[in-house]
Amino acid sequence: MSLRKALVAVDLGAQSCRVSLIRWKDGRPQVGMVHRFPNAPVLSGKGWHWDIERIFAGVAAGIQQCAELATEGIASVGIDGWAVDYVRLDCNGKRIGDPFCYRDQRTARAMREVFEIIPPVKLYELTGIQILSLNSLFQLYADKLSGVDAEFRWLNLPEYLTHLLGGEPVAEYTNATHTQLEINHPSFDSNSTPVADSIFEDR
Repeated sequence: MSLRKALVAVDLGAQSCRVSLIRWKDGRPQVGMVHRFPNAPVLSGKGWHWDIERIFAGVAAGIQQCAELATEGIASVGIDGWAVDYVRLDCNGKRIGDPFCYRDQRTARAMREVFEIIPPVKLYELTGIQILSLNSLFQLYADKLSGVDAEFRWLNLPEYLTHLLGGEPVAEYTNATHTQLEINHPSFDSNSTPVADSIFEDR
């Protein structure tokens, strides 16, 4: 292996999560899966959620295994995953609970009420995203209906796990395009787009 530092790629899946190690040999990347663990939503009295602590523990274990293998060091860790579920953080940056799973039915009412504010045709025109009840827009509106403080920020699951590993708490642009909030603004702000401003303003 070369002295070029390795990379770690984490793929979050709804049924399993994988941690892979990318090392370099003769200038070419060699990819190998190092750790895989099952994943599934958990049903509680409040609905379907992700056990985020268990997911993070699995990711951390995989990264640790990669670090033990990559004696040349690790340059960076990248995490991807489905882009509609998220973690809400209170004003102190603390998680308010396990994130809801996109399969939870709480968005049915939210979807109906959002359409009273922005008709489906207009919403698609603004966002270019297929209208599905699992989209972050409807989940966030369901949060509003349940009384979640509008000041509580949110991070998509990959960005939240990256934050737990020491990264900045940011909204990654390509994930943001799947939320049905992004409208191809030069500077994306998940808390302020025409869609967000019209839907989440006090009514």
